[in-house]
Amino acid sequence: MWCATLESLNPKDQSLGKVTKRVMRVPTPSPPLVNSVLLAPSYSGKPEALAESLEAQFQPVTVPSVPAVIETVDVALESYPQTPPNEPKLTNTNEGREAIRGLKFG
Repeated sequence: MWCATLESLNPKDQSLGKVTKRVMRVPTPSPPLVNSVLLAPSYSGKPEALAESLEAQFQPVTVPSVPAVIETVDVALESYPQTPPNEPKLTNTNEGREAIRGLKFG
């Protein structure tokens, strides 16, 4: 479809200019972020407003409401391995050099 659109463009009927303008359009800035306390119309104020909004939305649950769900989560957590992962094997200079020599270019 894009190929057909490109082939149909004609500088004489301004279709080329219209498509170019649409493709080159700069997106409009995002609207102000508003929460109950703060209106953040500028970029610099948005992180604080977003943090306050997320903090208000995501509060810890102090009283479990569905015992079956709590039990399922507890069982899953108990079966999850609690051992820390092994430390990664470090590479020395010669191994790095050999790996680079083995790369195929072109």
